[in-house]
Amino acid sequence: MKIHRVHLVGIGPGSPDLLTLKAAESIRAADVIRHPPGVAAAILGHARPGAQIGPYESDDEILHLASHEHRVAVLFFGDPFVFSPGAELAGRLSNAGLEFDVVPGILHESAGSAISGITLSVIGLTPADGSTGAFRIPAGEMQASVSNLLAQGHSPDVAAAVIFNPGGPGQRKVMAPLRHLAGLAAAGVEGDVLLVVGPGVESGDRLDTLARRPLHGFRVLVTRARQQAEEFHRQLSDLGAWVVDVPTIEVRPTRLDAHMREAIERLPDTSLVVFASSNAVEIFFDMLFELGQDARRLRDCRLCAIGPETARSLESHGLRPDRVSGEYTAEGLVETLRGWDLRGARILVPRSRQNRDALPALLAQHGAEVELLFVYELACPAAAAPALRRLFEAEPVDVVTFTSSSTAVNFASAFGEGLKGALEETKVACMGPVTADTARQLGMRVDIIAGEYTSRGLASAIAAFFTA
Repeated sequence: MKIHRVHLVGIGPGSPDLLTLKAAESIRAADVIRHPPGVAAAILGHARPGAQIGPYESDDEILHLASHEHRVAVLFFGDPFVFSPGAELAGRLSNAGLEFDVVPGILHESAGSAISGITLSVIGLTPADGSTGAFRIPAGEMQASVSNLLAQGHSPDVAAAVIFNPGGPGQRKVMAPLRHLAGLAAAGVEGDVLLVVGPGVESGDRLDTLARRPLHGFRVLVTRARQQAEEFHRQLSDLGAWVVDVPTIEVRPTRLDAHMREAIERLPDTSLVVFASSNAVEIFFDMLFELGQDARRLRDCRLCAIGPETARSLESHGLRPDRVSGEYTAEGLVETLRGWDLRGARILVPRSRQNRDALPALLAQHGAEVELLFVYELACPAAAAPALRRLFEAEPVDVVTFTSSSTAVNFASAFGEGLKGALEETKVACMGPVTADTARQLGMRVDIIAGEYTSRGLASAIAAFFTA
């Protein structure tokens, strides 16, 4: 059986959230990726490390790459076979005897209309009653297009809408009777738009929920580790944001060694276990299971979680922490433990190797014996630097978010020179004062600080900032 060498991939209107699973898989599997101008960095972020990424300039190059055994993905906005050069490229590949497949994409017409609350079919109406049509209009041709529709017999009073940037960030629409639409919309036309005409437009105000969301039209960068970013991404999307994920940290569990085995064996003699993060919880429990143990090993220990997300991670393992610190500082944790006699207490703190604070010394001042257990390390993914460069070169970023000091430090390191200038028009949002202080020390202006140290708290703080 022959292997498909070329994938003609429809990426829809350009929103990473509207990319199909098949499209993402095709991008991830490719050795070489060619794309049209303006593709979102988050879509190219599906590429595997080492993939050759560049602009789609000629069919000849694609044929050359395919004939030399490269697995190629060629990206097309919308669908490769609808208002796209994909069909012509497919014909040339077929004539050359080269294998290819086609990955359908969501059309601008359907995505833009649905997001704007416009129905392209109306139950109870037949074509004779007047169907709803959606037309992609090139920049500068709005007046001519409206005139053509009127000349073809459309009523000047029929409901119509112009949708700007259909399916993309900041999608917005102007609704008016067809005869008035060209003049109302002309001032805002900077690129191709979608013109929708017919009775389905009448639902546009009633069914358009996106335009009422507080972060509609804002592009927000999430730098959190990939395995933790999903919930934060969803929360921001629910608020209407166009979310771009470029993780600047990845979690690398530490290999289970003799020291860790001994620490787990000594749990019955341990008074208190302080979990510094949800990562620490999950990796610690993985180590327990690897040793044939489970949550019962902690039955004689008091438990303290730093932050509500860490507390929820413990609860997912059937354990409710005795104390939850609302402060991500050593001083805040010690205050949380006020009232407990720590003299002679053995305290185990599973955490990352990068954590450097005053916690051990402060607890020792209260007479405690503190053992730090470095269960994971934080590293900057190799893909972060090129992904950030592509993002800031191609797209304006309204908000960059940092959920920990490590995300901020690695962002600055990966970005390199020109950080301050690149963020001049970008708001910086941080989870808590410690992360904010780190960002400031790196030369960033911090605009938003979440008082609630959770992803939901940070998303809410960003929404409040833009609606104040």
